[in-house]
Amino acid sequence: MELLRVESSPSLPHRLVQSEGVMRQLQSVISERGSMARLAKLNLLPTKTVLFTGPPGVGKTLAAKHLAVELGRPLLVLDLASVISSFLGRTGNNIKQAFDFAKRSPCILFLDELDAVAKRRDDEADVGELKRLVTVLLQEIDLWPHDNLLIAATNHANLLDPAVWRRFDRTIEFPRPDAATLIALSEECVPKGEIPEGWLKALASIAQGTSQSDFLRDVNRVRRAVAIGGKKEGTQTISEIIEDRSTLLKMSDRKIVAVSLVKDVGLSQREASKLSGIARETLRTALQG
Repeated sequence: MELLRVESSPSLPHRLVQSEGVMRQLQSVISERGSMARLAKLNLLPTKTVLFTGPPGVGKTLAAKHLAVELGRPLLVLDLASVISSFLGRTGNNIKQAFDFAKRSPCILFLDELDAVAKRRDDEADVGELKRLVTVLLQEIDLWPHDNLLIAATNHANLLDPAVWRRFDRTIEFPRPDAATLIALSEECVPKGEIPEGWLKALASIAQGTSQSDFLRDVNRVRRAVAIGGKKEGTQTISEIIEDRSTLLKMSDRKIVAVSLVKDVGLSQREASKLSGIARETLRTALQG
């Protein structure tokens, strides 16, 4: 169907890297699917609906692929923002058709941008037809079979209708990454020795609290610079990235970045002070601590 993107044999560009809490919950979903017979003996059913929440770029889509790979199921992706037709009366039928197609065989159905359809029905700015779409979606989720897995993702959980929350057996919140998570991600995505580990630490320091996609964009920018102009060009590129981003950081985080620039990137204290906006005396004290 043109409404769905079907990945018959989904694959990951790299191993999924997430916080311990997220990985534990994902593994729990996988374990339940592998123990369906044991659960059935106790009159229990496995999780059939999961809601992923969190800001853009933190790995929600990759996590859906991870589940599909681990469970050996095709991944069907429905971008709900794309099914909203200019002829609103057709949108409900689009959703029903997509769900009916997905129910025909074992799969994982991934609803991206759930908030595009499942908005709060008390929003006076929405027309009646959009409110009826929420009802259609709720009905389809209720009828979803336990043999298959339904995953939905939203960047704006606060916009969801309260009734939508109750339809999901499990909610997994994806946090913004810390520096340790980003360093682990770089180990999966960057060939060992291609760029110095200290550079990756500096980039992780500047990108923590943003998103995995932002971090990888910066890393790949540095990789391209090194491939074309060597270490000198790479150092210049890191300096530009940090200069652009440092103004957005808290003073405590700037100090961490400044120390990393000296210890890991190899810049002078003067250069690190200028790029990070940290006084040289403050940096000197931090280096001695």
